[in-house]
Amino acid sequence: MYYIIVNPASRSGRGKKYWNRLEPYLKSTAVPYTVFFSSYSGQIREIMHTLTKDLTDASSPIHVIILGGDGSINEALQGVKSFDKLLLSYIPTGSSNDFARDLGISKDPVVAMKRLLEQPTRRQLDIGCVEYRDCRFENAAMQKRYFAVSCGLGYDAAVCAEVMQSKMKDLFNRFKLGKLTYLFIALKQLYNTKAVSGELSLEGCDTTVINRLLFLCGMIHRFEGGGFMFAPDADDHDGILDLCSVSNVSKLKVLRVLPTAFKGKHFRFPEVSDYHVSSYTLTMNSPMWLHTDGEILAMTDSVKVTCLKEVLHIMY
Repeated sequence: MYYIIVNPASRSGRGKKYWNRLEPYLKSTAVPYTVFFSSYSGQIREIMHTLTKDLTDASSPIHVIILGGDGSINEALQGVKSFDKLLLSYIPTGSSNDFARDLGISKDPVVAMKRLLEQPTRRQLDIGCVEYRDCRFENAAMQKRYFAVSCGLGYDAAVCAEVMQSKMKDLFNRFKLGKLTYLFIALKQLYNTKAVSGELSLEGCDTTVINRLLFLCGMIHRFEGGGFMFAPDADDHDGILDLCSVSNVSKLKVLRVLPTAFKGKHFRFPEVSDYHVSSYTLTMNSPMWLHTDGEILAMTDSVKVTCLKEVLHIMY
């Protein structure tokens, strides 16, 4: 039995259209499935929680297929009660689809499902966990959130914050040009995001002082933001986070650096640094936007980020 969770709102409402293409194919195969549709923010988490909460004594894992974007995967992870009892599959229907891009999952839902049913690949992937406190609320409690692709602070998160509210995203998605949304907003946010100073503590290493930090992202996979290859050497099952840090750079020079990230060539610039660790802590002198998998979480001045090795069982 397959349990399919569909996000109809993904890619500005095209998620439902993708499902309408996929449903006749599924019926033709006669495979057993139950489908759920999310209709509000947080419902994917609730559905996943319901599906996985009573699996302690199950002899085999439950197989859940997510039809949505990177944000749908992110939300689903928050509802998982036991990763050992979950087998996850993914049909990408979002705007950026960085998770699928790195795994080589087809953008065509029928092609992706056909491969899943006939010639599947089964693997165990790392996920990340970030602990943070939202500075927008007085006496806010510490929170934690899992992520599948990346966790970012600063400029990249500010871009995500605006993309989530942008009408431009809907317009470009209609013409299958969703990547341009991120590019245009990235240029706009370049003038709005303020660099901060901070201390980066890497596991097993001395603390590093970072001046004028523009952004720092911890990557499980190679891509984020619709195809920016911020971590060209990332290995999704090695238990290591690949960090990309940009600091002490003029905003004019960022215009030179940013396009090179599409090809993973940005580390040739001295203002761009990479680190490879299983966990890190970043403390800043001023709050910055925080995101996981493109989903905005908070304004925060401190995070602890950890890589959880090979906890996600996936088939695609």
